[in-house]
Amino acid sequence: MSTLLLLSLSLPLLYVFVTAFWNLYIHPLRHIPGPRPWIAFPILRHLSAVRGTLDSDLRGWHFRYGSAVRFGPDEASFITAEAWKDIYGSTRRQLPRVISSSSNTSDIINANDADHARYRKALAHAFSTKGVREQEPLVTAYIVKLIGRLKEVAESKLPTDMVRWYKLTTFDMIGDLAFGEHFGGLEKSEYHHWVATVTRFTRIIPWLKIMDAYPILFKIFLAVMPQSFWKAQADQAEYTKSTVRKRLHSSIAQDRPDFMDSMLRHRGEKDRLTKYELESNASVLVLAGSETPADLLSGVTYWLLKTPEALKRATGEVRSLMKTESEITFSNVESRLPYLLACINEGLRLYPSVPGELQRISPDTPIQISGYDIPPRTRVSVHQYAAYSSPTNFHDPDRFIPERWLPESKTNPSSPYFSDNREVFQPFSMGPRGCIGKILAYPLMRTVVARVLWNFDFELCEESRSWHIQKTFGLWDKPPLMCKLTQRQS
Repeated sequence: MSTLLLLSLSLPLLYVFVTAFWNLYIHPLRHIPGPRPWIAFPILRHLSAVRGTLDSDLRGWHFRYGSAVRFGPDEASFITAEAWKDIYGSTRRQLPRVISSSSNTSDIINANDADHARYRKALAHAFSTKGVREQEPLVTAYIVKLIGRLKEVAESKLPTDMVRWYKLTTFDMIGDLAFGEHFGGLEKSEYHHWVATVTRFTRIIPWLKIMDAYPILFKIFLAVMPQSFWKAQADQAEYTKSTVRKRLHSSIAQDRPDFMDSMLRHRGEKDRLTKYELESNASVLVLAGSETPADLLSGVTYWLLKTPEALKRATGEVRSLMKTESEITFSNVESRLPYLLACINEGLRLYPSVPGELQRISPDTPIQISGYDIPPRTRVSVHQYAAYSSPTNFHDPDRFIPERWLPESKTNPSSPYFSDNREVFQPFSMGPRGCIGKILAYPLMRTVVARVLWNFDFELCEESRSWHIQKTFGLWDKPPLMCKLTQRQS
């Protein structure tokens, strides 16, 4: 009996250490450097993700090991412009996306390549130059509501959380564009129930990856998850269904220039979207289209307030070139405010809306990525947070310096930012699966920032001085960004 007990205890340990030895010394990915404990015992990588420190850890590993880091037995991260092209493809070529067993393959983010192309075609009008121009009045109406609420806050002379106001605005705006539904967050100054559900869901993203790597551990996790979480998920799914049904049968919403109208244009075609696909894509568009712009708006606001000279220059540009607030339109902001546009790019560099990796998997034959030999079935990615804060890519990378994006810095060899590797900057990814919403996100964010600067003077509260030090769970885990607002004196 004692022998059997000893064997039952020793065999699993032997397996763990033999696997660790294989991972470190024999595995075909052994030539790429990385943290040896993580490579030997991959549970450490997952624990880092669960703690919310994976992205900051990878930033540190890249600083230590260089442009390529192996951070698990079959996972490699890169921070070069070449890796973007090799992994995500600049034309039709790309590596397949890593799909978790919990992914909904009926939405544009997780679909296979064929369905992704079909969904993208269905949304093409909404995310075209003409489509965005048609959506501008609706977007502007929500920005005007935001400014009105912020004026009330300024009159109260009390500190306010700008993260909250930006999230209320973007969820209201994108919810209207996706469903034709008024969430009412700005009017009520409170989050729609969907926002809380989304926030809870992002916290468990690392656990979903553990499910595939360690099924037994994940079963334990499922057992201890409160029923309230699953009820919230079910309620959100039911809300999505009922809202889509209401939108489909609304006579008022016919030919309304929004996301649903774009998808419905293909209902009679061979590759039309099913009702379930309409629901899935509308739901994911609300998440991706509202959470990520709110992240950027919060990040740009923070870094402007932390950098008084940049704030002064951006504010002066907006107020001197836009004589009235009504002049602040999508096209005018893009053509007249170069420094503000540089601030947006610099905000995205220091605070990318998706800080971590968008993993792809290598094919069944060896390939090269950024000059490194990659064996079959390896999970590879460009890590945005590490790439954008690397001194090999950007001069003085930890400082907010919008000037690096101005034309003179790109053309003048004497500029300290002349050699910045701007090709590595791909905040909306690239290739056939690059973010379809980029064409709306940029003008939306520029216009919000321009109108806020046109109307208000800002002061960062002491408790938010280190706001940028955050955990990540796929997206940033944003604390309140407390500011004092003063309405501009005309």
